[in-house]
Amino acid sequence: MFNINHFVLMTSAVLTVMAATPVMSSVSPEEAAKLKTTLTPLGAEREGNADGSIPGWNGGFTTVPPGYKSGDPRPDFFAGEKPVVQITKANMAKYADKLTEGDQILLNKYASYRIDVYPTHRTASAPQWVYDDTLENAQHATITNDGLTLRAGLGWRGHHLQLQYLHRH
Repeated sequence: MFNINHFVLMTSAVLTVMAATPVMSSVSPEEAAKLKTTLTPLGAEREGNADGSIPGWNGGFTTVPPGYKSGDPRPDFFAGEKPVVQITKANMAKYADKLTEGDQILLNKYASYRIDVYPTHRTASAPQWVYDDTLENAQHATITNDGLTLRAGLGWRGHHLQLQYLHRH
């Protein structure tokens, strides 16, 4: 049965790829195999960074919390966390390499402005069929028509998918 959530998820993923990638074709089987080893099933780096501020991906949240019922507000898994650092005008020079120009302007302009930095968590996950389709599409999807058409081998649960971006001059 058609599920609108599956359609929205897959359409969003495909449109994101189309918007971020001007022209590309499928990758080799060896490159696609990285989706099971060094990359997450959706293509991010699996390992964390050297300083530990970004942890490795361990599969994300894949189970519903005990007591949660559909329709309830989503639980805040990190409600008790405190910022690891608060960036203010007084200490912004220490973090200048991590701040955008806009951040720096706001910190300089408003004395009460601060940026609270919390620990990073990699909680994202998707159903196995999304991972399977991503692996398949990595090897078979192509962008054609001067970057305006994406031909995906699989869309959602095995349905073929073709999206065309209409560019108006």
